[in-house]
Amino acid sequence: AVGATSESGKSVGFGDVMAFSGIGPETINGRLAMLGFVAAVGAELSTGEPVLQQWAQEPFLIFATFALIIAGSLVPFLQGNKNKEAFGPLSPSAELLNGRAAMIGFAAMLVLEAVNGRPLI
Repeated sequence: AVGATSESGKSVGFGDVMAFSGIGPETINGRLAMLGFVAAVGAELSTGEPVLQQWAQEPFLIFATFALIIAGSLVPFLQGNKNKEAFGPLSPSAELLNGRAAMIGFAAMLVLEAVNGRPLI
């Protein structure tokens, strides 16, 4: 619920979660970048098509997948979960680092494909 309280008893709203310094933007963008990078590389390996061509062929499925990832990330945050617990080697700091690397990797893939005019892989 949008009016949930955090572990400290403070009310957590959409604006708090999605604020510039909130937990939402970087975590969600990182998760989308990790998914996008792995999916794009996998699809390039199997089809030989560049990322933008893949996007043009299945825009609804891509948007639907992104919407599900965003919703699945937002709901726990709006319920007050601060994403602080590690699960084995999967820690919040590792997730942020991997997300940042995926954002850079995905952007680099798009630029290199645009410059070269062909798939990266």
